[in-house]
Amino acid sequence: MMEEEELEFVEELEAVLQLTPEVQLAIEQVFPSQDPLDRADFNAVEYINTLFPTEQSLANIDEVVNKIRLKIRRLDDNIRTVVRGQTNVGQDGRQALEEAQKAIQQLFGKIKDIKDKAEKSEQMSHDQAKTIRRSC
Repeated sequence: MMEEEELEFVEELEAVLQLTPEVQLAIEQVFPSQDPLDRADFNAVEYINTLFPTEQSLANIDEVVNKIRLKIRRLDDNIRTVVRGQTNVGQDGRQALEEAQKAIQQLFGKIKDIKDKAEKSEQMSHDQAKTIRRSC
């Protein structure tokens, strides 16, 4: 029963991960790679058979496993770096937004000051005009 569920899960996962040939070609053009793990037609059994072509080569299994673990560690580090970079971009965006909001508030304050001064100036002009009319 458990094997059937695992098999169904693997089949569902493979169905989701199937990329169209066009998408696969685009990925290969943007990120060219000679690594067999990156191939669209990757076959795990063939890959393992190339790593261990004979029974005697199984003596090196610890070395191969350590190399694969190192590769996984490097990939994890790369993923962490990218994720942190995205987080920093988000933080930088928030900071830029806050700075823009402050600048807008300052601009509105200056506009209000200019408007207030203009109203005072207009009022003074009216007062002076009245004074001039009375004296004439």
